[in-house]
Amino acid sequence: MLAYLDSLCAALLARDSAEIQRLLALTASRDLPRRVREEAVAISRAGTRGFMAPIHALHFYYKLTHMVDESADQIFSDPSDSSRGPDGQIELPLRKVGTR
Repeated sequence: MLAYLDSLCAALLARDSAEIQRLLALTASRDLPRRVREEAVAISRAGTRGFMAPIHALHFYYKLTHMVDESADQIFSDPSDSSRGPDGQIELPLRKVGTR
């Protein structure tokens, strides 16, 4: 999905109507949020004369890449991390603030 979305964002930024239509015809487009699909159709119809930015598509791509990064961090993290407490939660170092 990430590779598909990367191709779609590239086509949207290039305002390549033919490539946008080709990508929207693929079955992977069914998994896109409605706002992203509608935005892609609008940019495709406007062609090179349009000034619309693919904000929804880029935001969805950004969120998806961070979800992939976070899941990879969880998969490859060391379970014997010394910053974890006895209950498995990560302890945050806090400093004491003076009271007045």
